[in-house]
Amino acid sequence: MRAITVTKPGEMRLLEVPEPRITEPDQVLVRVKAAGICGSDVHVAHGTNPYAVYPVVPGHEAAGVIEAVGGNVNDLEIGDGVVFEPITYCGTCYACRSGHHNVCRELKVLGCSVDGTFRDYAVVKRSQVYKYDTARMSFVQAALCEPYTIGAQANWRGDVKPGGLGAGSRRGPIGLIVADVAKSRGAKVIVSEPNEKRLAMAAEFGADYMVNPLKQDLGKVVDELTGGEGVNVIFEAAGVPALLKDSIALLSPAGRLVAMTYGPEPVPVDFRAVNAKELTILGTRHQYQKFPEVVTLLPDHLRQVDRLTTHISRQRSLNGPSPCWLIRTAGLGRWF
Repeated sequence: MRAITVTKPGEMRLLEVPEPRITEPDQVLVRVKAAGICGSDVHVAHGTNPYAVYPVVPGHEAAGVIEAVGGNVNDLEIGDGVVFEPITYCGTCYACRSGHHNVCRELKVLGCSVDGTFRDYAVVKRSQVYKYDTARMSFVQAALCEPYTIGAQANWRGDVKPGGLGAGSRRGPIGLIVADVAKSRGAKVIVSEPNEKRLAMAAEFGADYMVNPLKQDLGKVVDELTGGEGVNVIFEAAGVPALLKDSIALLSPAGRLVAMTYGPEPVPVDFRAVNAKELTILGTRHQYQKFPEVVTLLPDHLRQVDRLTTHISRQRSLNGPSPCWLIRTAGLGRWF
């Protein structure tokens, strides 16, 4: 079979490699039918992902078909459509014991620390695949389940509630997904984005109010909408230090800041303001137990999913029907 492999930072090759085989009773063999390009895959290719182990096959946003199952797997059948869960964890460390398996001390991630889904076949643990209804979603659409779990995780971390008012900055693909999930949870959503094209897309992903901070005063807009109280939750998805600083001021008392990314330098925090308003600052990484929720949710969001899918390239396999490599570039600005 063929596998796209980053042999070292800046060097990527299409290699002919042996097809993987099931070696443990709790494993499954999946023919990969669609795989999305995430920003983290680009960072792996460029050598800027600090967790990457080389050589590695990138890819973690994927859907496929069960080809074989191990002896202990009795709830999946050959031909079932599945989506991939990218992470594995030890289950015994403090993070795992406290329900934060996504930050396990022995965390392994498809396409980063272990081979991912940019290949014809993959063998993974049964716990790493979730069955979905192939009559409701295509393989290309189902591959977007994984990024939607990131949006679900961020909303869970931010404790987004019906009627709450949330704001987000710099709405790339993940930012748009966060807005879509927040809207589905009953929140009012403000989007701040200087790119007019992305800002226009935000309305399709649930934004109630759209602000271009280069043309409007975001603080003034928030004050007008909230009567000076501030927003309840902010998702900061740009990694710009000034925006993180501004977020403290824009939050209401008892508000929550979900820092979804980071910049090259540490960001100073005004803890006088944090303490005065008793704010909560939250990190978020990967997801945990969000796939069941998203597999159910996503078929009702296919219009948004299709807007995130900008290009599709089909690769012919030497071993049978070709997989479909999904290229999701909305907001990325560049490919491999």
